[in-house]
Amino acid sequence: MADFTELPVYGGVGDWHFNRYRVVFKRPPALSKQLLAKDFVNNFPKYVTSKYAEVRKNRDFGSRPTIHFHGFKMMRFVFGGEGSPPEVVDQDVGSPHSDWVVKIDDNDQLGFTAQTLKREFRDLSEDGLTKVGGIMGALISPVLSYVTAGWDDPMEVNRMHFLAGRRSWRLDDGKNFEVDGDVLVVETCAVERFSHQSYVRADSVLGLQASIPDVWVAMLTNFVRMKALVLVPQRLRPGWKNKEGINYYAKSFASFDALASDVEYAQQKRLGLFKTLLPASAPTPWRGGSASRWAWPAELSRSRSR
Repeated sequence: MADFTELPVYGGVGDWHFNRYRVVFKRPPALSKQLLAKDFVNNFPKYVTSKYAEVRKNRDFGSRPTIHFHGFKMMRFVFGGEGSPPEVVDQDVGSPHSDWVVKIDDNDQLGFTAQTLKREFRDLSEDGLTKVGGIMGALISPVLSYVTAGWDDPMEVNRMHFLAGRRSWRLDDGKNFEVDGDVLVVETCAVERFSHQSYVRADSVLGLQASIPDVWVAMLTNFVRMKALVLVPQRLRPGWKNKEGINYYAKSFASFDALASDVEYAQQKRLGLFKTLLPASAPTPWRGGSASRWAWPAELSRSRSR
């Protein structure tokens, strides 16, 4: 078996999540967009590292490089019985889970696109703890109480990136994003769904999806700060928000058809900004002909059926 299995968005569960995170800055006089994009890709782990996420040791998937993330999800717990002072503990409920993606293209040498993965090799630092499960697993991490509930093998679920789908990054001229002025833009865009029903349940209590903006806002902020770039504020388009100088758009849809009709999704597709954001084709229906049942790779089918 290969070290990883891809998790296509069509194999995900629940709503379709679409988002765009963007920063606009003055064109530096001594650096071309190609050189800036090369720096962004080569130093990506440095830019993405923050109090919200870190990049860990990677390994190739065949001939393609991977990126190994851990997202920090801190929650405060208060312990202490009657007659004893309370003890406040900040715990990373994202452990013992990490996420892997594989680079699938270089986005016209101006960025890259990454596909989410399920890890197939052993990692005792994560696999051993998820095998504990039950009450003890919930004490180690509240996320485990959702990953383990009702599933025969929580280790297999924990090995999956919590999202199925792809995210792209691109650094390009502002005019190619329909942004006015002699400026450059870095944008990251994604189409994703949760990879397993257990992550849908965890999200309903722990707010996994709501934690995503912090990661990419911090990444773009780090890039601008470390490269000493000059921000050019932009007027917010309908539905967009601003956080720490970074504009972003995030919306969920009940179906792909609803997503496809969204004006922001349609714009990035029309402009050809992220050509490999979706797989080239959807999976084929089962012979029963039901549009809601699809044929997935055997490994993914087993995980989804648990």
